[in-house]
Amino acid sequence: MKNLLILLPLFIVFITGCTEEGTLVIKNDSQDEIWYEIDYGTTHYLNTNESDEYNWELSPDESKFIQVDYGGGYWFFYDYWQEVEIKPGKTKTMRIIGDAGEIEIWNDSNYYYIYYVYLSPSSDEYWGEDRLGADIISPGESVVWKVSTGDWDVRVIDDFGEEFTSYENYIAPEERTTFYYNGFMRSEDPDSEKLANSQKDHRITKNLVEKREKNNFSAE
Repeated sequence: MKNLLILLPLFIVFITGCTEEGTLVIKNDSQDEIWYEIDYGTTHYLNTNESDEYNWELSPDESKFIQVDYGGGYWFFYDYWQEVEIKPGKTKTMRIIGDAGEIEIWNDSNYYYIYYVYLSPSSDEYWGEDRLGADIISPGESVVWKVSTGDWDVRVIDDFGEEFTSYENYIAPEERTTFYYNGFMRSEDPDSEKLANSQKDHRITKNLVEKREKNNFSAE
């Protein structure tokens, strides 16, 4: 009995000492400052290329699930959450980057004015609304829109009703993709459904004439 009492504490030390660290690294790979929370805890902030590291002591057959909520500035459309599994002896790196890119329409012509711009995800059947509204893009000028990352279709109509369309353009996160319009670039719409659902030519022409009169502009 005396020997058992001596060995028992040693056995307990052996069992409790058999753990390994599970590590989570959160790294800001975006161009913005980001914020994050672990399991609804304190809000932390990281500048570009900064990272934080967290460690948990885990037994060999144990894993831990944690929730990371995060978001950012200009390059982020939404706030997100992600469940991360932490395993003993392993390092999990969570790299955070924005979910938005930019589309720039640059009027590279000398004489033509851009009256309509349509930007639509390539998966959509419809072009949606004109992004310019009452504005125009004059020669040598450009306009930039922030959009979600992925494939986008672009449609530009000038003051003569001529069109420039470009399809399935990948918009990368945190990057600007520029489309140069010179008044002569045209292409056919490969998507019959999107073509069928776009605005009718007589409506476009009527609106173009009304806009020219409203802006007191006559094309030579």
